Amino acid sequence: MKEVMEHLAFLTRLFDFSDMKVKIASFYGVIASTLLTMVSTFSVSILGISGGLFLLLFTIMITDYITGLRASKKEGLQFISKKGLGWVFKFGSYLMVLSVSLSLRKELAANGFDWMEVPLIAIHFYILVHILMWELKSVDENFKRLGHEFKVLGLITSIFLIVQDTLKKKIEK
Repeated sequence: MKEVMEHLAFLTRLFDFSDMKVKIASFYGVIASTLLTMVSTFSVSILGISGGLFLLLFTIMITDYITGLRASKKEGLQFISKKGLGWVFKFGSYLMVLSVSLSLRKELAANGFDWMEVPLIAIHFYILVHILMWELKSVDENFKRLGHEFKVLGLITSIFLIVQDTLKKKIEK
């Protein structure tokens, strides 16, 4: 039992609020928790997606932006501020499309069109997946420009195209 208590001795330091390091860590923890709660609330109530999916989209878009900058630098292309501003507009457009899709779902449900809920959820999810695929494809292209090639993104793209073709055929029937 004594050995177990020795292994758990670090716990007393974690809750020693007189220590400045614990105070600083607590402060940053509260800030991080507040920000994550705000992001999650925004993404669920405005976009209709979970906070995790929103952060995934944001992370993929940031990765696309950074890899694009690095690829341009490697190719000797000059960075133009319009491209950075274009990224902001692109991200805003994605958020707007998701928001409009959620608003349409809510409006139809409020006016008695509950039977449309399932197809609209599927369309909303498809929009999100399509946006994620566009961004992953762009990241993949940037990595190719940097001299790296990842076969996984090619596989995901192939699967996505198969699903997309299947949906097109079902819609056309």
